[in-house]
This record gives sequence, structure tokens and C-alpha cells, in this order.
Amino acid sequence: MITTVCMNPCYDKTATLSSLKIGEVNRLRDVRVDIGGKAINVAIVLRRLGVAADCIGCLGEADEASFLQLLQKEDVNLSYITVPGQVRTNLKLMDDVNHNITEFNEPGPTISQEHLDAFIALLKENTKDSSIVVFSGRLPMGCPEDTYQKFLNALPDKKCVLDSSGKSLLYGIKEKPYFVKPNLPEMEGIMNRELRTLRSLRDAALFLMEYGAQNVIISMGKYGAMYTNGTKTLFAPALQVEARSTVGAGDAMIGGVLMGLDKGATMEEAFRYGIAAGAASVMTDGTQLLRPDDFYSLVPKVTVQEV
Repeated sequence: MITTVCMNPCYDKTATLSSLKIGEVNRLRDVRVDIGGKAINVAIVLRRLGVAADCIGCLGEADEASFLQLLQKEDVNLSYITVPGQVRTNLKLMDDVNHNITEFNEPGPTISQEHLDAFIALLKENTKDSSIVVFSGRLPMGCPEDTYQKFLNALPDKKCVLDSSGKSLLYGIKEKPYFVKPNLPEMEGIMNRELRTLRSLRDAALFLMEYGAQNVIISMGKYGAMYTNGTKTLFAPALQVEARSTVGAGDAMIGGVLMGLDKGATMEEAFRYGIAAGAASVMTDGTQLLRPDDFYSLVPKVTVQEV
């Protein structure tokens, strides 16, 4: 069993418009609402790829029933604590003219220390049978920047994955997670400079390993992805697919890697599954994540080269 941890789930509302006109009325079409949150996305991808996965999280008490109803359609079980407020809604607008996505993300509920204490107790109880625990996504308001570090510290015998950014990532990797997966902008934020060569990316990944990460994957969108274990570094160019939406591609990549690990693959081999999963995800509209048939058709097309 793989368990994912989503502290700040959301409704992802996606819509299309002819062009975004600031200060004017904009008419939306093709509006759809999906459940989201990075760790929930990972669990959904795993379930679609046939891997047993559940999720632990927090839900706003005002609308927990409606959220759970949508989640049940993906066959993902969610163990959770309730917090005051409601699940946040993230609006993503797809522009026909510029072919880009503009996002408006709500902050979500505020978490108290009492909630964090209850959540750690829930985390320990519900990961007893988990082979891998995934911590993914932005922390809710009220959470200290070392929250993920405390979570990982509470599970000393578990193989953990961390997908965060900024100081919450740097605190978390002190607990030696099995792998971390920042994207390119997040890595540039940590290093405080542009990373435009494979060598600079490799050096940045090795910097994270010095902090404690055992393995590092850097996703770079249309430029591909890089993996290193400190002694060997691999680069995989992006697969050439029709990109419809990049939302959730990084989460799908983590799901693909975890699927490989669940099947007994090495990290190097699992990295290939991650590349295929990320590419399959961008082939779907909005926040719909991947389709298994797309994923399996792409796996043989993945190529890697040593850096």
C-alpha cells in the first residue's frame, strides 16, 4: 500500500474562454470541476495504474460530504481530520488566443497546532501498513515551514517521498526522504539563479542531496526531466505528444515512478515510468490526469542519456 498525504485538498475548476480580458466580463465555456490537491492527484494516478493507494488529509467541515462523493468515483479512500471552513477552489482559465493557463488559487482553511497534533496521530496510525508515504503539495495557512520535516521525523522507518518547494522542502530533506521532485522554477527559486544547462541542473540536484535527499528528480516540462542518485545522473527529453494541459503532470510523474517502484523496479527504471506518466497527463484536458492506455503506449518511447 502507498499512502499519499494531502494537507490542503481542493476543487479544481477549469474553464475555457476566447481571451482573458482584464476589467471586463469574460464568458466561460467547457466548465468542469474535479477534485484536486497534489497528493490526491498522485493517489488517483496510482489507482488508475493498478497500484493500491490511499490518502490522508484535512477537509473543511463545511463541505466534506460533497468532496468525499467526488473522491469515491476514483476509488481512493481518504482518512482525514476536519478543520473549520471549506475545501478551497482553484480556478484555471484556458485562453484560446495565447494558449496558456491562468490560475487563481484560494488559500484554504487555516490549520492550528491542535490540528497538527491530531494529524500526526492520524498519520502514524494510518501508515502502519504503508510501503511508501508521499508528502506532496503546498502547506495550508498556519503550518510552520518545518511541518513536513516533523511529519517525516514521525515516520522514521518508512520510505518517504517529498514534493514541496522553498523552505518546507529544505527542512523536509533533512530527514533523508527516498526521493524529492522539485520542478525547474522551484529549483531556480532554491538556488536563486537560472538553471539553463544540464550541468547546472545536476549541480543543483547534488546540492539537495547534500541536504539529505537520497534521490532527486527535477521535472522541466517541455525540456524533459533529470534524475540523479549522486553517482549517476540521467536526462530524459520530453516525449513529443499533443499537449492539452500541463496541470497535474508533475503529480502524474511521481505516480509513474511509484508504480515502477511498486513493481520492483530500480529508481533508474522507475524514472522512465515517471516520464511516460507525465507525458500521458498533458494529453488530457484540464485537470483530468492520465489515461492508462496513453501511459502504456508511451513507456517504450522513453529515452534516457547519462549526463
